Amino acid sequence: MERKRVVYFDVLNVLACLSVIGMHCNGLVHNYSDTAAWRQALAVDVLAYWAVPIFIMISGATMMNYRERYSTGTFMKRRFMKVGIPLVIWSAVFYGWKLFRGSMTWNGWLDFINVLVNFQIEPVYWFFAPLFMVYLSLPVLSRLAEYRSTLRYMLIVGFLTCSVLPFVMKLLGVSYWDNFALPVTGGYVILVLLGYLLSTSELLPWQRAVVYVLGVIGAATRYFYTVYATVRDGALNKLTWEYINWPSILLAVAIFVLVKYTCRRKPFQNEKFIRLVKWLSGASFGIYLIHVFIMGHLASLLGVNTASGWWRLFAAPAGYLIALTIVKLLQKIPYVGKYLFP
Repeated sequence: MERKRVVYFDVLNVLACLSVIGMHCNGLVHNYSDTAAWRQALAVDVLAYWAVPIFIMISGATMMNYRERYSTGTFMKRRFMKVGIPLVIWSAVFYGWKLFRGSMTWNGWLDFINVLVNFQIEPVYWFFAPLFMVYLSLPVLSRLAEYRSTLRYMLIVGFLTCSVLPFVMKLLGVSYWDNFALPVTGGYVILVLLGYLLSTSELLPWQRAVVYVLGVIGAATRYFYTVYATVRDGALNKLTWEYINWPSILLAVAIFVLVKYTCRRKPFQNEKFIRLVKWLSGASFGIYLIHVFIMGHLASLLGVNTASGWWRLFAAPAGYLIALTIVKLLQKIPYVGKYLFP
């Protein structure tokens, strides 16, 4: 039995895809200079940073109850076909391209496997490592789907030990031993639990207001502390960064809740809008796979200074539209689209 399409999942998917491209057009943020341009780049990064946590949260929201639709064997097979095969194919394509351009060299099959599994061919593919670990965790986590109090306990302990305590300890200059983190809720599992619990819960208006305020606090903390500490240190301070750090999680939760409840309004229940976001969402994975290649060649073709404000403003939507066109065209080719952009 197929899962019923949920509009706000598609909207989140599309917005997150655009935001990821925006971050990858915003390399200036990683090269500190005490300028307005760097502060603008930081603001862009802060406002787009929720995208990666949202992708994992959507996985939790859509897959924690996979047992209602598939056996575990079928679930794993579908994940491998949908994600694993395209990842290997596109890694091989870009590896061949880099061999041709001379930016990589062929040192045998063992070296190819090494750069493949360590995501050295295309560094933005790092995202698939935690995503695969999420998939491998779901057969266990899904058994707890009906035990919401247990999931909430896991979430609270995981958030405190993986997101809050490391931040506080580093802020105080105290070394934090990560063995204090609860293994069963470590890393991105927090986001899986958040996505599932938020998608299957109803929040009262005052609760949503609290979530939005916390999201603003998370974003403001990351921006203003980064500016303060970076200027103080004379070098980029990333204490408030990382996708499972509490500022990022608070902002991601606020965006998730905002989109969920906004999409219940009448304009977003229009059949044309629903079809459009479904169509766009169906290309998001393919766009992620090829967008860095597209952006690199777009910048080279146009001779654009990628540190400029114009690039940061227009590159993401332009790159998104180009990648969307390529993905949709290739998806129409029998067999090819099935394996390249499922």
